[in-house]
Amino acid sequence: MRWLVILCCLITAGCSSRLPTEEERAVSKAASSRTMEEVNYIEDANGLQWVSPQLALSDYQQIMVEPVGLHQRTQAVHQIPPAVLGRVSERLQQRLEEELAIGVPVVEVPGPKTATLKVEISRASTDMEDLKITEVLPYGALIGGAKALLGTRDRNVRLLVESQLVDSQSDDILAERVSVLLAKDVLENDSEMLRFEQIQETVDRFTQDIVYFIRLTAYTAKENQDSF
Repeated sequence: MRWLVILCCLITAGCSSRLPTEEERAVSKAASSRTMEEVNYIEDANGLQWVSPQLALSDYQQIMVEPVGLHQRTQAVHQIPPAVLGRVSERLQQRLEEELAIGVPVVEVPGPKTATLKVEISRASTDMEDLKITEVLPYGALIGGAKALLGTRDRNVRLLVESQLVDSQSDDILAERVSVLLAKDVLENDSEMLRFEQIQETVDRFTQDIVYFIRLTAYTAKENQDSF
């Protein structure tokens, strides 16, 4: 009986990772339509990415950042108020413009040699915290299982973020990345409502994920150009 509880806990808790799950990939336009590869910039910053093999660095000299979008499926998620998601999208755009301006001109209108960064939060969800090692033991598993049934186990917040770099005039896709903004253990139970302050630090850190995506795309574009 004890091992049955352990098994149930393992199935329920799963493994919280920033790599998109199969369920998240299923709703991603990029991940479901392109052959993407896993790219890990730094520790715990993995995601799926694709860069056009025809992209050349000399084709683009500046970037425009569109307002971060929110898919309608994110608007009715228990424990994640739409107003909080709105602040997340605003914060992401603000930090992206600040970070990208350090290395490349950021403009406000489309034009020649201009790439547009489109970012959308396409899915929002919560899941239970990962099992701790003490909860893999029989006694701990019983406690963990009871907490799960009572709804008192801490919960993670997961936001599926899709980043797309396109030509500002033709809208041709230059590169895409699908990754997860993961805030671990921010909710104490299955009823607490998320506050922006609980996730702001995670949002600021996640900005670097998209910045690295742009940098790696530029590096790949330079390699493509050198090989032409």
